Amino acid sequence: MRVVVRAILFWVCVALVATPELAYAADAQASEAESLFQHGVALMKADNCAEAVPEFLKSNALDPSAATLLNLGTCYARLGRKATAWKSYQKASVQAQGEKNDALRERALQAMAILGPTLTKVQIVTPKDAPALSLRLNGEVLSDYAGLPIPLDPGESVIEAASPGREPWRHTVTADELGATLVIQVPDLRPAPPLPPAVQPALLPPPAQADEPPDYRLPAAIVGGAGVVAVVAGSILGVSAQSSYDASQSSCSGNYCTQQGIDDRDAARSKAAVSTVLFTTGLVAVATGVVLWLVSPSRSQGQRASAALRPVRVELEPGGFMVEGRRW
Repeated sequence: MRVVVRAILFWVCVALVATPELAYAADAQASEAESLFQHGVALMKADNCAEAVPEFLKSNALDPSAATLLNLGTCYARLGRKATAWKSYQKASVQAQGEKNDALRERALQAMAILGPTLTKVQIVTPKDAPALSLRLNGEVLSDYAGLPIPLDPGESVIEAASPGREPWRHTVTADELGATLVIQVPDLRPAPPLPPAVQPALLPPPAQADEPPDYRLPAAIVGGAGVVAVVAGSILGVSAQSSYDASQSSCSGNYCTQQGIDDRDAARSKAAVSTVLFTTGLVAVATGVVLWLVSPSRSQGQRASAALRPVRVELEPGGFMVEGRRW
C-alpha cells in the first residue's frame, strides 16, 4: 500500500513540475506567432505582401488563426494569386467557425463570393475503373479527388497522372479565361514498355563456349594494375602529407600556429585522408586481381597463343584512372 501511495505522489509531483513548463512553451510559441503576425501586418500596410506572406505562414504554423489566414488571402489576392487567395479564405472560414468568430467567418465567405466568379477552374475527368490512379496538380497530390472544379492561379498549371505499370501522363493548361471551367480528360494510360535486358559488364569477357571455361586474366590484370597505381599514388600523397606537416613545424609552437602553419597542417590532413583511401583501395584491388588470376583455368600452349593478352595500360589522370586493354 505504501508503494502505491508513493508512486501516486511521485507522478503528481511530476505533473506539477511539467505543467508549468508546457504552459511556458505554449505561451512562448503563441508569443512568437503574435510577433510574426504583427510584423506581417506592418509589411502588408506598407504594400509589401511579398515579404508579408512568409511571416503570416510561419505565424499560422505556430498558432493557427482565422485572422492570419484572412490576411494571407488578402496578400495572395494583391499578388495576383487569386486561386491561392480563395483557398486561404476557405481555410479562414473553417478556422473562424472553430473559433466561433462569426464576424471573421462572414468576411471570409464574402471574399470567396467576390473572387469565385473571376477564377479559372479545372475539372479533371479520369477513366472509369482506372486502377490505383494518382493525380497531381502543380506537384500537389490530389488525394480523394471527387471530380469537382479546382481554382487555378493565372498562368500555366501542370496536371499529372500515374499508375503502377503504366506510362505517366502529363498535361499543361493555361488559366487565362476568367470564370471559365477547363474540363481535362485523362486518357487510359498506356502500359509501360518492358525494361531492357541487363547489360553485360564491360570488364567481363564474352560468354565462353560450352567446352571452354571463362578466362578472367584480363579483368585480373586491369583490376590489379589499377590497384598498383592507387597504392603508388597513395604512397606519394602520404609522403607529401608528411612534408606538409614538417613544413608547419617552423610556423607552430605546439598546438599554436600562425596562419601559414594552420594552412600547412590542413593541407597535410587532406593529403593524408586521400592517401589512406587510395592506399587501402589499391590493396583491395591488387588482392582482387590476384584472386581473379588464380581462379582462371590453365590453358594448353596452343590455347595460350590464341588467347594472348594485349598489354594493359593504366594512366593516372587528374580526375581518376584510365585503363585500356583487351584480348586479341
